[in-house]
Amino acid sequence: MSLHAFDGPDMADQIFETHRPRLTALAYRMLGSHADAEDAVQDVWLRWRKQDHDTINDATGWLVRVCSNICLDVLKSARRQRENYVGNWLPEPWVPVEEPKAEQNLIEQDGLGQAYLLMLERLAPVERVALVLHEVFDWVHDDIAPVIERTPNNTRQILFRARRKMQRDDERDPTPDPKGQACEQSKIEAFIKALSIGDVSQLVSQLAPDVIMHSDGGGKASAALNPVFGALNVARFFVGVWGKREPGARIFYLFDARENWLLMTVDGKVVTGISASEHDGKLVDVFVHRNPDKLELFEPLLCDAVEVTPDTKKAG
Repeated sequence: MSLHAFDGPDMADQIFETHRPRLTALAYRMLGSHADAEDAVQDVWLRWRKQDHDTINDATGWLVRVCSNICLDVLKSARRQRENYVGNWLPEPWVPVEEPKAEQNLIEQDGLGQAYLLMLERLAPVERVALVLHEVFDWVHDDIAPVIERTPNNTRQILFRARRKMQRDDERDPTPDPKGQACEQSKIEAFIKALSIGDVSQLVSQLAPDVIMHSDGGGKASAALNPVFGALNVARFFVGVWGKREPGARIFYLFDARENWLLMTVDGKVVTGISASEHDGKLVDVFVHRNPDKLELFEPLLCDAVEVTPDTKKAG
């Protein structure tokens, strides 16, 4: 989009606001934090206001490039900060302030699940920026190269390495499938029923043998400090935790086009959020959020959640 046909700061402001959801989704993918993403987009805004718009032929390209460069700088420092994080660090759940417009649905929904974002943590900052620009925004090597200050040939090599790092040993797709919500709800109801009666074998049957459970308490809530590996260990962990849940705890299932969540509340506050990725009908990665700072994101969405009990036969 060119600014040459428009006059005045009001039109420039309008163009930026049109791009804000796209930039926020981009920054979130790169940083895994709503606050960091919003700060990055605000920095883009400040630079945009100071820019001579008559020199910009492509507003979208300019804004995405500047946002990517800012995220690249943040990633380099964020990695050092996360080394001091208590226990596992998980990306914040993606909870947009408003629903994306029709034209932005693909950009808003693709690659926003916990599994995909956690896999991105394997990448060096330059690899992460290059991969997101290429896979989500469909940028070609020649356009990515100036952003990461590499040649197009080097960019191809960087993307090749990034894709290899993103593959699990068994080459499962880390991106959650948003389809089949009714089937998923029946699975979560079976999961809750097995928990309520302490049936470890029933839980094991729902988990892949090499399932990994990732838990994030941030030092502010009890959580496993290290990942838990294997179906039996994960099942025993959940049964043990379930038996210690607070009286009056309620369970909700939140349907979302991006990722589905199991939420536990106590006195109206979300105290646990669980999501999972699936392969061949088995759960292969389970993500448990306990950090209250991240769980606050869910509370405005509770009104859209479905309460689940062990005796629930049908949603709604």
